Amino acid sequence: MKGYITLIISSIAFLCHSQVSVIHFNSSWNAENSIDISELKDCKKESVLICHNEDLKDKYNIKSVPTIVILDEGAEVTRFEANIMMKLIVTRKDIQKQIDKIYLAKFEWWE
Repeated sequence: MKGYITLIISSIAFLCHSQVSVIHFNSSWNAENSIDISELKDCKKESVLICHNEDLKDKYNIKSVPTIVILDEGAEVTRFEANIMMKLIVTRKDIQKQIDKIYLAKFEWWE
């Protein structure tokens, strides 16, 4: 039993040190096509206006807005980009599923 509890505590500590981040890139002229990421769970959230952050736009190779980039420990895992109409065809629920999938994969690693 003691070993089992240690494993659970180790798993939780591992997850606490692994940070999933969601970055929402958009532009002020396309604000009506934004997606509200504030209610996403278990991730760090950042909204970036590309007109004020050219360096981040270049770093993440943003070609259209809005774009959602999901990172795990700084490495890009998933990206959702706008279609030709400058709209995302993704919901907040879809984004949350991707975040949950990242954490689930970490737990599966421990099994």
